[in-house]
Amino acid sequence: MTKNEFLDGLRRALNGQVPPPTVSQNLEYYRSYIATEEYKGRSEEEILEELGDPRLIARTIIDAGGQPSKSAGDGY
Repeated sequence: MTKNEFLDGLRRALNGQVPPPTVSQNLEYYRSYIATEEYKGRSEEEILEELGDPRLIARTIIDAGGQPSKSAGDGY
């Protein structure tokens, strides 16, 4: 899976489940997280493997009322 596939999967899973601004905020959060980790020298593959399935992340975001999953942002 590529970064774009991950973000597209997350967007599709969130659309209709949370308000559009929340979708945008979460997409930007994960886009920024991935970019920051790449800047630190990690590979896209390694980062996406750590993040896991975007549908599961979306479920967590939906259940949390639209906030990004803390597991992806720890220390960020």
